Amino acid sequence: MNNDVIEIDGSFGEGGGQILRTALSLSAITKRPFEIFNIRANRKIPGLSYQHLQAVNATSQICNAKVVGNLLRSTDLKFYPGEVKAGAYRLDIGTAGSVSLVLQTIFYPLSLANKPSSITIIGGTHVSHSPCIDYLMQQWLYFLKKIGFDAEIETLRAGYYPRGGGEVFININPARPQHPIRIEDRGRLIQVMGISAVSNLDINIAFRQQTQAKKKLLEQNIPHEISMRETPALGRGTMLLLVGKFEHSQCCYFSLGAIGKRAETVADEACNEFFSFLETKGVIDEHLADQLIIPLALTKGTSQFTTPRVTQHLLTNIEIVKLFLPVTVDILGNLNEEGSVKIH
Repeated sequence: MNNDVIEIDGSFGEGGGQILRTALSLSAITKRPFEIFNIRANRKIPGLSYQHLQAVNATSQICNAKVVGNLLRSTDLKFYPGEVKAGAYRLDIGTAGSVSLVLQTIFYPLSLANKPSSITIIGGTHVSHSPCIDYLMQQWLYFLKKIGFDAEIETLRAGYYPRGGGEVFININPARPQHPIRIEDRGRLIQVMGISAVSNLDINIAFRQQTQAKKKLLEQNIPHEISMRETPALGRGTMLLLVGKFEHSQCCYFSLGAIGKRAETVADEACNEFFSFLETKGVIDEHLADQLIIPLALTKGTSQFTTPRVTQHLLTNIEIVKLFLPVTVDILGNLNEEGSVKIH
């Protein structure tokens, strides 16, 4: 174990849970211990919530770490990793906390292990302020496979806020990321593929979301195919997701339903975000941009892409990655504007 402890101020930059999750993932991979203080200092309720605590405990479990401070609402944590161990893991967040964010935390260490792993995670699959599980399946995993990762995700049951209870199964095979991503131009828009989904609600709501999305895409003369589905869940919820497929890349945007939110509004939100992307030279969407920093930093060679918006999430994640890995990241562009990202 490397005894040089990395010290991290959790109020840095974006000041959210991503700082902790990135540190956990890279600590397990590099075997470098870290201490973090001011955890989620920029949030309404600071400290570890259930999903962050599960991310800590899950990472600790897969690498036999010694941990101090892994308590609900704790704002300070010490993490001393051991060897990553592949295996079968079952994690229950216990709330509608994000399944996706917990998965992303432990995915990379387990991918770099020497044997396959399987993970079952119970919690929120479609909740605000995190990528829904369909986004991970349609967008995140699509690019990870291009980089050289090997995994499959299956949603057994959706979990919406506030009920949660979603269940996701993931198979991870040993992988060595070896293909940097260099996309200078996304090329021509070929088609938009979409999903309009409901759980424990009238299928007509999914139809209205689908109809509104098709209407807006037709107005722009964009070829599209939007399917409807009813997804098993404990609670009720809706979602509309759009994947824009280009000659050399793809982007993904989604919107979730809520009590009192019209089906047409759900469709409008996803469509308008996609249309905003089209007005830029973006190669991938701004959400994926910060999610690709870790896997590309683990990949030999130089990666480069354009994001439609340089987010604080992206800038913060880059700085945390640089604490653990010998990488150089150049950003050409200002915060909240279109920008180019180059990772050496």
